[in-house]
Amino acid sequence: MLEVLAILTLLFVGAIVVGVIALLAGLIKFTFKLALLPVVLGLKGLVFVIGFVIALVVVGPVVLVLGILLLIPILILGGLVWAGVAVFT
Repeated sequence: MLEVLAILTLLFVGAIVVGVIALLAGLIKFTFKLALLPVVLGLKGLVFVIGFVIALVVVGPVVLVLGILLLIPILILGGLVWAGVAVFT
């Protein structure tokens, strides 16, 4: 009977030790995540800025060319409207 009690006591103490170790590991993990949060946010911000600059470099010339191509018909249309207004006034 004492052997069963000893085995149950060892299992209970082992479960408590494993639980405490798991709790400490979780606490340490949370502490590291919290401590490294500014670094992670800084790196995400840096990646966002670099991506934004790359997007501007890629999209900027495309928008410029499209603007120039669309400017010519808009100028012609503006000239026609101006001529129409000049005829009727």
